[in-house]
This record gives sequence, structure tokens and C-alpha cells, in this order.
Amino acid sequence: MAEGELLTPGVERSQRSRAVEAIPREAWYALFITSCAQFFVSFDATALNVAFSSIERSFSDVPRTTLAWTLTSYSIGTASLLLLAGRLADLFGRKRIFLIGIGAFAVGSLAAGLSPHVGLLIASRAIQSVGGALMLPTSLALALPGFPASRRSLAVAIWGSFAALAGGIGPPAGAGLIALGGWRAIFFINIPVVLIVVLLGRKYLKESSDIKAGARLDLISVPLGSIALASITLAVLEGEKWGWTSTPVLSLFIGSLVLFVIVVMRSRSHPQPLLDLPLFRRRRFTGAAVTTFLFNAPTSGFWFATPLFMQTIWGWSVLKSGMALVPTPVVVFAAANLSGRLSDRGMIKRMVTAGIVLVIVSAIGMYYTLGATPNYWAGYFPFSVLYGLALGLSWSTITAAALVGVEPQRYGAANGTVVTFRTIGSAMGVAAVIAVSSTGGEHGSVASFHRVYLAIAIAFAAALVVWLFTYPKDERRR
Repeated sequence: MAEGELLTPGVERSQRSRAVEAIPREAWYALFITSCAQFFVSFDATALNVAFSSIERSFSDVPRTTLAWTLTSYSIGTASLLLLAGRLADLFGRKRIFLIGIGAFAVGSLAAGLSPHVGLLIASRAIQSVGGALMLPTSLALALPGFPASRRSLAVAIWGSFAALAGGIGPPAGAGLIALGGWRAIFFINIPVVLIVVLLGRKYLKESSDIKAGARLDLISVPLGSIALASITLAVLEGEKWGWTSTPVLSLFIGSLVLFVIVVMRSRSHPQPLLDLPLFRRRRFTGAAVTTFLFNAPTSGFWFATPLFMQTIWGWSVLKSGMALVPTPVVVFAAANLSGRLSDRGMIKRMVTAGIVLVIVSAIGMYYTLGATPNYWAGYFPFSVLYGLALGLSWSTITAAALVGVEPQRYGAANGTVVTFRTIGSAMGVAAVIAVSSTGGEHGSVASFHRVYLAIAIAFAAALVVWLFTYPKDERRR
């Protein structure tokens, strides 16, 4: 099988060489509906980044590390429940769980927009995260079955490009919404869109489940995994304040590691494990999953740090800083669709490698060129375009890379695991930016942001090393 072909095992090469199979109209509808749902889950994770300063002003008496939980609670809650959501979908129906997830997301959005204090805002974001967790692993599982086996890599690329577009367009769109109605508008905009998705989903999505799946869930691993994720993120957030070698921080790191080990051990013996460990015996899946984590940490950090830099150092408004980011998502979406088409030609490893190299160059360029004096066109714009090209080539392609060779009945579990790695990486990226920018007592200075961009470049370099050594070489098409 050539890289990038997400074919059902047993499909002969002669079948692959036939004319391109037609894709049913209903399959396109399902892909569009589920991709839109994923778009808004990812959109809320990034749009709120530009609103952080506005939220700080609304809750000026609340410490920044506490306010950071309005961002990280969403990512942590989503990541900790993704695997369970996939199992629930297999048991009770993917369409049913998907629609329930949309409902929970809408309730959380409404509550967040109406929140009078930061405690309720954080809790509302947690409710949103439950909805997001129920939607993400089921979305691709609902869309893929309608596509011919030879065209599923295209579906994965399109699905992934919506997430890439959301990650890029979130900051400028969020800035526009803030200018029109304040940071609460970011949550209120979800309500009418969710209603449309529900109506279309009820009509066009087909119910499906895994009739071989058992009814017994590992209800012990779920809370243990959630506590582990919360512990390690709290350690990163409070590391500077408490001291990186202090007893509380070290206890959190060690405790999270112990809990993760317990989850893995239970997954080895439980009849319906939280983690599908056999997937990790596949080099492609493991390499792509680990790279996803390492890649999304600095990616999320960039989307958080850059508008904050423009507002803090250059003194730009939320709207102006958001609009300044527009070139990047435009390039991301265009390049992501190109990479989706090229993935069928056996170029997955080369595209991802090129993308990560370019994103490192972009981060280093910003490290050297961005300073106290605004220099958008010479210091930021060229590297923002390069950054968009890099993300477009690599972001959605890594997801497709993880699913190469995975059986269709395991798409839900496989995608849920990869999205878990992606979401955990995003949460850690935001937490790390806050921690790095606060180190050395220079919070809010040019030097603090330079440290952030250097750290982003180093993190991307680590992702490149892991990718090169873990993912197999591209196979030549015969």
C-alpha cells in the first residue's frame, strides 16, 4: 500500500488502478456537517486566545494563572474524554453521541457567554469541552464510511483542513467578534451555527455502531486519565510561581506519571480498554501520534503568543492584531487542500518534513525580526505566510498519516487517540507559553516574547526529530 491511501485491507492493486471512484452526494454532506462541527470545536480553542486580554480586563482582580484555566480547562476536558466518547459512540450509536455532543457544546457556549464571574466561565468551558469530546472522535467515523476506500485519504485531508482553518482563522475572527460585541460574542455566535448543524445532521447523517463492541467500560481509567492531565498542566502553569523543583510541582509531575502508568496497565488487561494499545504497535500510527502531540504544542503556543505580543508590545487593539493574522489562515487552508491531494501520491513523509522545517524557519525569523517597534510588513508578514504554508503542508497530513493502514472499524478509536494527543499538546502549548513568558521577571517585555518564539522553534525541532526517526519512508508508486 502506498503512503496516504487509507484503503480497506485486502483491496488489490488492480482495483486501485481503476478509474477514480465517484463519491456519493450524501458522503459529501456528511463530511461537510462533521467538518463544520469540528471547525467550531477548534475555533473556540483559538478564538479565545485573542480575547485573553479582554477577559483579564473584565476580571482584573483574578490572577493570570487562574484566568488561564478559561483556556486550558477546555483543552483538558476535551482531551480527557475523547477516548471514552469514542467507546460510547461505538456502543450507543455515533450519530446519537455526535448530536448529544453538539447539544452540550451549545449549552456550554450559552452559559459561558452569560457568565458573571470567572468561576462560572471556567465551568462553562468545561461543559463545552464535554460536547467537543463527544463530537470529535465520532465526526470522522460518521463521514468516512460513505467514501469509497480509494478516496478516504481525500476525506481525511478535507476534514483536517477544517481544523487547520479554524486554528488560523480563530484569532482574526475572534478579534472581529470582540470588536462587535465583546469577548462574550465568541460564545454566542456558536448558538445559531449549532442549530443549523443539528438540523442538517438529523437529516443527512446515518446512524452506525460497532455491533462487536462490548458493553463494559473501564470507568476507573477515565477519571484517572483526567486527573493526570489536569495535574501535569497545573504543574506547568504554576511552575514559575511555586518553583520548578518545589514539592507541589514535583508531586504533580510524578503523580500524573503514576496515573498514566495505571491507565496503560489497565488498558492491557481490560476487555474494553480506554486505550487501544495494539494501535501503538504500528509504527505509522505511533510516529504520527507522538508527532501530533509535539507539533501541536508549539502551534497552539504560537496562536496564543502572537496576538498577545501585538497587543502588549506594539499596543495594537484586539481587532487590529486579529486582522494582522489573516494571511496565515488563508495560506493554511489553500496549502492543506493541496497536501490532501498529494497524499494520494505517496508523499506524506516528505510533505510533513518540509512543513516542519518551514515552520522552524518561520519561528526563528520572528525571533530575530520582531521588536518593540511595529514592523509588520518586513518583520511579521513574510514569516506569517511561510508559517501558513508550513501548517498547511503538515497539520492535516499528520492526521492522515496516522490512519494509513488502519481498518475502517477502528477509525473511531484511532482518530480519538490522535485527537487526544493533539488536544493535550495544545493545552500544554498555551500553558508553556504563559510559563516561559513569565520566567525571569520580564513578563510582558520584548525579551519574554523572544524567549517564547525561541521555545516554539525548539519544540518544532523536537517534533521534526521524532517524525524523521519514527515514521516510515514514503513508498514509491509503481
